[in-house]
Amino acid sequence: MITITSDDSLHHLLGPEDDDFHAPDDHRWFHETSWWWFYETERKLGGWIYNWVRPNIGTTGGGCWIWDDSGFLHYEVPFYACYSNLELPHERDLRDFAYPSGASQRVIEPLQKYQLGFRDRDIIEVDLTFDAVVPPWVVEAAGDPPQAHHLDQVGRVTGTLTLHGERIDIDCHAIRDRSWSPRSERWKDGHVGYCNAMSVDAGVGFLAMSASAVRGELKNRVRSGYFLKDGRRARVVDGTREIDRHPEHGHMQQIRIDAEDSDGRRFVAEGTGLNVMAIPIPGVHAIVWTCLIDWRIDGVQAWGEDQEAWAIHEWSKTRRLGLFE
Repeated sequence: MITITSDDSLHHLLGPEDDDFHAPDDHRWFHETSWWWFYETERKLGGWIYNWVRPNIGTTGGGCWIWDDSGFLHYEVPFYACYSNLELPHERDLRDFAYPSGASQRVIEPLQKYQLGFRDRDIIEVDLTFDAVVPPWVVEAAGDPPQAHHLDQVGRVTGTLTLHGERIDIDCHAIRDRSWSPRSERWKDGHVGYCNAMSVDAGVGFLAMSASAVRGELKNRVRSGYFLKDGRRARVVDGTREIDRHPEHGHMQQIRIDAEDSDGRRFVAEGTGLNVMAIPIPGVHAIVWTCLIDWRIDGVQAWGEDQEAWAIHEWSKTRRLGLFE
């Protein structure tokens, strides 16, 4: 567990009830997500358990993804299962819930410790425990009184992945997130970045969320997130995200974050991608490139990930015009 002596997070707005599903507003596209990721560095293997519900239309989607450095297309990775229109059970409690996709989660200790699972016939079985090493990060709240609608949290993930009959032990520090707010199925123009890293031994980590400023722009500006060092977790207020891309396929190979937090502390994080997967997500009309990253945060080695989400039509156009070259 990392000791945080000073924290800009609004995690005090959360309570045990936030481990359950939230009451939806009347927006048709009210959307609630539960995302967990894990990895095994020696095999250059990454995994997602990601599911969502749309209670106002009675559907749920998501599933489980496992990928490594052997390929990046979703139909060639070790395992891919993503559903988009399963029936949402009428009786549901996220504190102990089995999604129709095959995923499950159970609260062991509120906002701290969880049991996670996924199973699909004899192909795959995931049995993991997430135990938080920091409180959730909450930076935005809406309403009067203010209420959270998103959280990010790093924890230690331990357990096993059994895939195609082979057992793989998992022991890593990885991030999770949750969102509950309207989210249209139509992705807006542009692209966004979500990258993070943590060295628990050094007590150093960051989360950087970025977006392109205008349609067609390739550079991303870091607009939010946090920087954790010396027991202080503070908001990222500005920064840049630079990517060196694969010359043929366009996905990230090297990444550099140069950012500043609300205390005026500047940090530089440089990373090398060890694997990559192109994830088409039916719940949102977008493609998400995700990969395991070997980071250096001001020279400190750390593990984490990068996600880059694009509107599919814009990714296609950018590639066809050769704008990455």
